[in-house]
Amino acid sequence: MQEKRSPEYLIGMNSIHIGTNFLWISFESYILPIELINFVNNSLFLGFIAFIGTAAGVFIGLISGTASDKYTFLWGRRGPYIIIGVILTVFSIFLDEVMKINVFGILIGYIMIQVSSNISVGAYQPLFVDFLHKDERGAAAGINGLFILIGSAMGYAVTGYFITVGKTIYGLIVISAVLIFTGILTTGTIKKDDSVIVHSRERLFKIFMDIFNLKKGIKSYIYVVLGSFMVFSGVVGLSFFELYFFKYILNYSNPAYYVSIAGIVVLVVSALASVVFGIFSDRVGRVKMLLFTTLIGSLAMFLIPEFEKFTYFLIFGSMIGISYGIFMSVSKALASDMSPREEAGKFMAYYNIATGGASSISPLIYGLILFFVKSYSLGFKLVFYTAGIFFIIGFLLFLYVKISDQ
Repeated sequence: MQEKRSPEYLIGMNSIHIGTNFLWISFESYILPIELINFVNNSLFLGFIAFIGTAAGVFIGLISGTASDKYTFLWGRRGPYIIIGVILTVFSIFLDEVMKINVFGILIGYIMIQVSSNISVGAYQPLFVDFLHKDERGAAAGINGLFILIGSAMGYAVTGYFITVGKTIYGLIVISAVLIFTGILTTGTIKKDDSVIVHSRERLFKIFMDIFNLKKGIKSYIYVVLGSFMVFSGVVGLSFFELYFFKYILNYSNPAYYVSIAGIVVLVVSALASVVFGIFSDRVGRVKMLLFTTLIGSLAMFLIPEFEKFTYFLIFGSMIGISYGIFMSVSKALASDMSPREEAGKFMAYYNIATGGASSISPLIYGLILFFVKSYSLGFKLVFYTAGIFFIIGFLLFLYVKISDQ
């Protein structure tokens, strides 16, 4: 039986999310779109590169999570994977700067960043199952959601600033420093609990094959993963094209500036919703809360393209932000509740497919829409309508999650 954790422990354990999301939003909203902005068919290239890079990262996260269930080394079960992933990510960030001379180089650089960062992700996703009581996972997920959004806000504020003043390299240095610091803080917090597993080490091939063995799973878990995948697909893919929306639809000459303003405003309301409702979900049904929030998000998605003004974008974007903040914390708490502790790495890696997979598939879908429609005005309408449909499909899938399986 795990001991009750202090607020300091929950904060330290979750801190890595600040670093990784600082990294991801910086590349999704600024660095990758700007690297491609002068290429013909930039939306198509952006969609494909996001798809390939993120898909590779999700697969590596699945391997890392499963391996950390079975194969430990150095001082612990999860920590070494987290630190190795951080080190490789920092190396990949600066290698990407050298390789961005053409589309192929940009693709390889983005793949390396995604693969490296997801080595860490696969190992830190199961920490809730490893170390926390079920009745404190909602609070921990609220902090988790807050830190994800803080990291994203730092991407909009810090990276957005350095991009605007033409000093991208300084932004990359700050991202790397924050990633290293938060990685060390998380591994230091869990180190005394992150003991080496006492059993014979299994061969790597057997570990790899065990990824596909879900016999011990709960039937409803697949609906949690699929439903979360749909809802996240409705949100995360949009960040790749936000800069293009402000440039081509709202006709701003400095779109990065408005991406920063909108991103910070939306993330503030997301963070508040994540913390408040994450804690609240420990006391009420998580499934009911998720069903309600998907409806809010879908409504806002359908309304955004009808009002092509920045003020309305902030209003409806904030509604989406509230929905996303609640969903992000509560869905992770629900997935943690339903994961077998002895296979937490593998099961939470499957949950990570919902977030990482959405970051892979949805930008490809949105990029293809913008490419084939040709008109940015009609194209972005269809993009937001598609995002709203993703939310509705997520709502329908969560209807199949049994309350008794939580």
